[in-house]
Amino acid sequence: MTIREAESEGAAAAKTLIVDDSRVSGRKLQKAVQALGHEAETASDGLEAMQKLRARSYDIVFLDIVMPSMDGYQVLEAMKADEALRDIPVIVVSSLEDEIGSVARAIELGAEDFLPKDYEVVILKARVNASLSRKRFRDRELDYFRDIDQLTRAAQVIEGGAFRPAELSVDSVAKRSDPLGRLAVVFRGLAEEIYAREKRLDQTIRTLRGTLLVLAAGSIFGLAPALGRMASEISVPPLGLVFWSNLVAAILCLLVSITRNGLPRPGLRDLGFIAIWAVVLGCLYQLLTVVIAGHVEASTIALIGSTRGFMVFLLAAFLALEPPSIRRFVGLGIGFAAIAIVLLANGTGGSDGDRLWLLSALILPLLLSVHTLLMAKRPAHLDASATVGIMMLFSALALLPLASARGSIFLPPFPPGEREAIILVLGVSSAAALVIALNLVSLAGPVFASQMAYSQTLAGIAWGMLLLGESLSPLAWAALAMVILGFWLVEPKKAGEEFRAKFRMRRETP
Repeated sequence: MTIREAESEGAAAAKTLIVDDSRVSGRKLQKAVQALGHEAETASDGLEAMQKLRARSYDIVFLDIVMPSMDGYQVLEAMKADEALRDIPVIVVSSLEDEIGSVARAIELGAEDFLPKDYEVVILKARVNASLSRKRFRDRELDYFRDIDQLTRAAQVIEGGAFRPAELSVDSVAKRSDPLGRLAVVFRGLAEEIYAREKRLDQTIRTLRGTLLVLAAGSIFGLAPALGRMASEISVPPLGLVFWSNLVAAILCLLVSITRNGLPRPGLRDLGFIAIWAVVLGCLYQLLTVVIAGHVEASTIALIGSTRGFMVFLLAAFLALEPPSIRRFVGLGIGFAAIAIVLLANGTGGSDGDRLWLLSALILPLLLSVHTLLMAKRPAHLDASATVGIMMLFSALALLPLASARGSIFLPPFPPGEREAIILVLGVSSAAALVIALNLVSLAGPVFASQMAYSQTLAGIAWGMLLLGESLSPLAWAALAMVILGFWLVEPKKAGEEFRAKFRMRRETP
């Protein structure tokens, strides 16, 4: 806006404040200002004037110099020292003949103009319009410079590469109809494009990392049925095996956590969560895996275990932990259908006892499904090693009385033999798999993390073949192909608040 355009707005209604200790003079000027079409309020001295100035917004101030309590000079000094008031134009009202020195001093302190007490209406109107036009021009000028500063900050944010479009705060600037507004629109569009590209990249990286963790955790988890079957072949008591392997896992994880972060300090609520998790995974799942592996081939247990993905999907959707997805539903459904084929094929021709053990193997993926969802609620302030270590310690302590009562506790001999080797491998693999699984759930969400069941299936089959000499029928291989297809139809949770939090962290990091 030019000065000429600003002056054309000078006659628009303005809010004025008249400061005069003379009630007669103040009332006279108030009526004159109102006659010009402006709002006018009065203040009897400087203190009242400052209170009103800080309480509401004014476009112009008429100020008498000589007043009790706080004179006009002090009002001017206080206004110019206040960033919110310094740009309000002040017109000094004076008797020119008697107070010319006072007027000069007031102008030096920042007064905009002066008005003689014996004014003509034409002079009053000219003074008001001139002061208002300059103020409005100055307001537009300040707005323009503020918008330039905002665009400058937006450019710096874009240059830094760590931002969200909303953080640029250029929407108000983009509403301008001048080149500055068009520049703000360009900035905003550029920011949205960069942010969308970064978000897609983050999702790709998240998928790749999640897939690697799925393969790693599943490969280690898949070792448990083979180890359980090997232990049953040499008559290792299941309770004793699980007690010692859980104790090994607890010691290993706690040593790693203490070395890296010091002694963990869980709260009472943390211990309650960990206790529930210890019962579900450390006690029930570990023990049932070893027991069932003594009656069902490790490769068959591995195939049945892939139903865990379908179960987690249903539980997560029911508990509203993640929104349901048709793509996920199809992928998990294909995997579940494959396992149904395996169950039907293996159950045909077997004894009732064999079929019962085969069906009981479905308990394992159900327990792992609950375990996967529990991991999503783990204590955020405890690292993965500490959480797993405390959980495994709880489970070992919980199994100790039962194992002692059943006479299943044994002391490892020296030198250790095959039994001790199985215990050590089972404990180390359980610790590693659970730590990886916790990180996987944090990265990709419980539904995607449940897909480690598919890599666990592949690993379980491979370990069964390698360690036990087992083999799969053509039908089982076809079911395995369906399981792999289902895996690729499932993706991690979308990059959302964690992605934005990561961007904010990148921005704050020097």
